[in-house]
Amino acid sequence: MVAASLRRWRIRRLYNRQQFARARRLSENEIGGKNHAFALDIIVRSLYNEGDWKGLLDVAERYPDVDHEVHVRKAQRRLHQALEEAEGIPEPDDKKPWNVEDLLSNWSQEGCRLWLRHPWGWVHWDMPEGYSLKDTHPALLHLALEVLLFPWVPETKRWDVEQRSPGANHSLSYSGGVDSTAAMLLLPDDTILAYHERNFTSMLNHSLPHSTFAAIEERTGRSVLCVPSNHEKIRTHHGLQTGFSSANAACVHLILLGDHLDLCSISFGTVIENTWLKKGLKYRQFQDTHYWNYWPKQFKKAGLDYVLPINHITEAGALKICAQSEFSDVVNSCLRGDGGRWCGTCWKCFHKNGPLGRAIDATSKEISTFLNKKPLRTAQHALWALKVQGLEHLAPHLKEHIAEDLSWWDQAYEPGLNLIEEPLRSIIRAKTETYLEWMTEPYALVNVDLNV
Repeated sequence: MVAASLRRWRIRRLYNRQQFARARRLSENEIGGKNHAFALDIIVRSLYNEGDWKGLLDVAERYPDVDHEVHVRKAQRRLHQALEEAEGIPEPDDKKPWNVEDLLSNWSQEGCRLWLRHPWGWVHWDMPEGYSLKDTHPALLHLALEVLLFPWVPETKRWDVEQRSPGANHSLSYSGGVDSTAAMLLLPDDTILAYHERNFTSMLNHSLPHSTFAAIEERTGRSVLCVPSNHEKIRTHHGLQTGFSSANAACVHLILLGDHLDLCSISFGTVIENTWLKKGLKYRQFQDTHYWNYWPKQFKKAGLDYVLPINHITEAGALKICAQSEFSDVVNSCLRGDGGRWCGTCWKCFHKNGPLGRAIDATSKEISTFLNKKPLRTAQHALWALKVQGLEHLAPHLKEHIAEDLSWWDQAYEPGLNLIEEPLRSIIRAKTETYLEWMTEPYALVNVDLNV
């Protein structure tokens, strides 16, 4: 015991003197022994300080028994940044400074590529043939600026231009996953489907959604419009991981195409866990939230109805809809799968693919970590997913909640239809009833208040 303590003291001393390589080499001799966790921590920290992002990720993958989550996230972000620098960040030929006084002047077009100059650089969209910036209504351009930049540029929230007249077509911001496919199945068959596609190196893999798109076209004749863009990079200028600037940035490609596609509405595959439940944990009157009372009005100024066609359906309900559809064999929410196969180890695979009867590794590091986090992510659905897959033993601390009757969780919440305007409301009601039963009063949903 004394010898192990002395070795640990020597390693710590080297590390504190910033002799990372020597500290790391000595630590490698301690793996599997009494200093195992300490040694791995020193190795990971040393690799981080040495800038060996790939080496750090390899160690974390080999030894999942020790929590390296914080350093792994940082290493992934640094590795992606290095890849971007190697690839180069595209810029327009006509470069101009950011103009906060004339926000619309920050848009420009070169060929089919639409550019946005933001305060920290440029992002772009590769638009369909025939798209014209000059023929795009100012309200659409202002709305796009707001959903992309309002967290950091408050001026984008203050716009007042002539309201755009609605077009004739409905649209869906479509991901190819379970929830958005359920939304597609409840919307009219002529709804335009449009996919935002990252056109830069990242951990996200587009092969699974593209296999779903191909199946949709082959089986129904409907095509999915793909719009490549790098706008998810805006967040990275603020120390955040690649992703959408805001929830509504997921549909910015459709906002920008509002006139080109003659749109009257944009729909989202947003389920109960993000509407009537706050973060899947606690019931709320969604119609009274600031979110619901703000964003539909902003979209309306741009001549677009803001539609949540599955706000009345849970993730379990969305799974049930997809399982009864002709796309049950191809729909997939996994972001890491490849070659038509899901990864089986991520959180999405646990609560999406597992309940569909697809093989997963429920003991993977990511799934185990998420099951033991508090608050539990998408809590009510995660409890249901544990129960229907017979995996209660993986989360004994949730036993009392899993023991409750959760049979109502794959049913539809009828009051949610009130958030959908006619004529879509009647269409969605009728289609919902072909797939799901309605929850009965008193609604168990209203009593959801989880502290797990």
